Amino acid sequence: MKQIKLTKKQELVLNYIKEYTAEHGFPPAVREIAKGVGLNSPSSVHSHIKRLERDGFIKKTNSKFRTLEVVGINEFKVNNTEAVKLKLFTKNNYVSTDKTFDFPASRIPKNEEIFSVLLDDNLKEFKKNDILIITKPKNLIIGDSILVFTDRLDIITVTEKNQVFKDNVKIIGKIIELSRNI
Repeated sequence: MKQIKLTKKQELVLNYIKEYTAEHGFPPAVREIAKGVGLNSPSSVHSHIKRLERDGFIKKTNSKFRTLEVVGINEFKVNNTEAVKLKLFTKNNYVSTDKTFDFPASRIPKNEEIFSVLLDDNLKEFKKNDILIITKPKNLIIGDSILVFTDRLDIITVTEKNQVFKDNVKIIGKIIELSRNI
């Protein structure tokens, strides 16, 4: 089998993806990768990602959010197979339930509050009974999908800085994962 040699930038990008995923429990966004490895252009990050994917170091998942996944062993990740019971809220009026949702402890972002929301009906690209995994991040970046409450729950994608910080919008949190009940 042929050994694939990565450039220094490709190694930086791959290691950043691995470290970020191990620390936060989910992969970084393209802009986070660019900032983390000192690249100015998201398009250059995309080309490195495409090469890493082609060479089998990473793959893209079917999830709409944070679609990168490290192939093989992530040497930065602590192997933890324990599950944590997340508090489960219902979508209607953001009401807490007595139910919980089991979530792998290894995928919980460090130093962030995390909870889950059960959808009682369809909401944009999500279906009834989908469970959204939500964090309360310290900051939001362009491209993040967030759950907000105005007069009802809604999902928006951050398209510009300060877009969601309006008087009538309450940010519930950032969607980091989806569990689809089939």
